[in-house]
Amino acid sequence: MRVAVCTMFFITGAAFAAWAARVPAIQDRLGLSEGQLAVALVGLSSGAFLGLPLVGGLVARYGSRPVLFTGMTVYLAALPGLAFAPSLPMLTVTLALFACGNTAIDVAMNTQGVLVERAYGRNILGGFHAVFSLGGIVGAVASGLAASAGVGTGPHFVITALVLYAAAAVATTALIPDPPGRAQGSDRRTQDSELLTQDADRQAKDAEDAEDAEDPAPLFALPSAGLWIPGLVAFCALMGEGVMNDWGAVYLHDVTGASPGAAGAGFALFSAGMVVGRLSADRIRARAGTVRFTLGCALVAALGAVVSISVPTTGGGLAGYTLLGLGMAAVIPVIFSHAAQLRPERPGPAIAAVSAVGYAGFLAGPPIIGGIAEAVDLRAAMLVLPALMAAMALLSLRLRRG
Repeated sequence: MRVAVCTMFFITGAAFAAWAARVPAIQDRLGLSEGQLAVALVGLSSGAFLGLPLVGGLVARYGSRPVLFTGMTVYLAALPGLAFAPSLPMLTVTLALFACGNTAIDVAMNTQGVLVERAYGRNILGGFHAVFSLGGIVGAVASGLAASAGVGTGPHFVITALVLYAAAAVATTALIPDPPGRAQGSDRRTQDSELLTQDADRQAKDAEDAEDAEDPAPLFALPSAGLWIPGLVAFCALMGEGVMNDWGAVYLHDVTGASPGAAGAGFALFSAGMVVGRLSADRIRARAGTVRFTLGCALVAALGAVVSISVPTTGGGLAGYTLLGLGMAAVIPVIFSHAAQLRPERPGPAIAAVSAVGYAGFLAGPPIIGGIAEAVDLRAAMLVLPALMAAMALLSLRLRRG
């Protein structure tokens, strides 16, 4: 079951990396300016917003396993559509479908991850997220090789979708079934099943106390006074990650003159930094503490942003992207843990409220960069990154007050 969940995280990262690494090719094929590309990226935001209110109820009614497979079907079916979209409106609509599928996957596969973690009796959820980043590396490397070999986005995305979908179909058979009979109150054999059932019941009733931080219902809850600082740290980190996902390859291609293959390699190195950061975060945080750890992450990421912008060469961009990934990798899980410690009696709602603020940054970042790039230029727009990391560093110093 652990391998099956790892597979789902890997597939999700690999498919998204395929899109992220080939954004310049799709932009060139449709002749889109930075502003027009920003309009298309609004599809990602709108698709996520459309999916979030629905997924929790679907998981509560049908279970995470079928929702995960259905979301994966939509997600991977939309991937080839991104390559063949004939116009900006169709690209925007397809990106919205892509995001809807990704939202369903995110909620359902994290639910599966929690079930497996509880079954193992120890923290392994961070490892699943590291596997997501590993999938991003493989997907980006494959995209770079495809671009260097002159393979078009159409054949590349079709083959990628088919291979990943076959792997997802096999992995689905080994996923953990959700506890049955929520409405009937059937017997639960373990405390884990009871907790998951309570989460589903609360979601079905639109309650505010859902225990699962990935549940969409509490994502829209506003943080209480003590949770705004962690929420704003999450906002900075996730906005930076969103910018890198959608504009990282474009920046390397348009500003530094990187080849399509090198632009894909930039996303791969960013993902590699994320993997290393996530695998080492727990050990470093235990020694440094939350405040110093988060401050260090912000400073490393800020250095990466400054390097990639001040040294506008392919080599400078690749070095900067590695540092950015390393610095931003573990901020979100650490901040979620910090929020849960601030509200030990109600950790679920605390994490959900903080994630609401952070997710807003993730969705808003790419369109903002596109708007600034259209008005000025892309290199100037990317100055948003060091500004975000500086803000995150200052906010991290106030986490003790949270």
